[in-house]
Amino acid sequence: MKALSILIPNRFTWDAIILTIESIKKRTIYPDYKIIVSDNSMSPLCRGVEPEPENKLQDNGSRIEYLREQAKTGRIQLIENHDQERKYGHGENIKKLLSACNTEYALLFVSTAEVLDPHWLHVLTWLIQTDKDLGVARFKSGGKQRELNWIAPVYWPNIMLLNMLLYRKFQAPDDWDLRRILKSEWKYGHIFNQFPPLREPENGKERVFLDTGSRLWERLTFENPAGYRILPLPDAYWKKHIVLYDGIDRNSHRPDHPWVRDRLRAANERLSLLRRQ
Repeated sequence: MKALSILIPNRFTWDAIILTIESIKKRTIYPDYKIIVSDNSMSPLCRGVEPEPENKLQDNGSRIEYLREQAKTGRIQLIENHDQERKYGHGENIKKLLSACNTEYALLFVSTAEVLDPHWLHVLTWLIQTDKDLGVARFKSGGKQRELNWIAPVYWPNIMLLNMLLYRKFQAPDDWDLRRILKSEWKYGHIFNQFPPLREPENGKERVFLDTGSRLWERLTFENPAGYRILPLPDAYWKKHIVLYDGIDRNSHRPDHPWVRDRLRAANERLSLLRRQ
């Protein structure tokens, strides 16, 4: 069985990151894995976006002390990615994590999930069969974004297994960058020809939003002479093997919103149950 690193970018997820780590540790039977977390919740740019707590006793949701304690006891490897003066975000954390990975497989994962099935890693690694299999991920097709912009296709990096022996050969520095570009300037804009035109282009100009990992999809689709491929994530993988409490980090600026409260409440209930088992 090949060694595997579970790579978790983290930013203001409250106890959801605790549930993620403890459910991995308690329920994973894959024989050779480690957890690496990259946290950027204290980076200057991030602190400029997220409100500072009014006093030191107020909870800001970072859970950095928990992560530091886990690192001290050897349960995880922690990267404190706080020096991002110009860039911060999901893609920058992914770059840090992949640079720190020295195993044959890497699993890009989320900080807001619960592992349910002990074989959750086996299911993914068993799919890698040939020297063209770069990884396993869910494909999200492109289309319109609120009739204002186009959104490019992407292999969703929230759970993506990468065959690092191949990825090291194929990787590019901009694989995980966010971009917005005029459709007329993006050489693959023809992929949107199948859709009706935008009704109200933003500021009168058609733009394309390329989400985290879109550049990787772009290169695999159009710039891939070796024929590497991303295999599809199995149907119903989420419900059977993991549960995702999505959107907590993206909405960390409004922790009292009912939608966020519901997810945090559910995550904390599951964490309490896990600790009693």
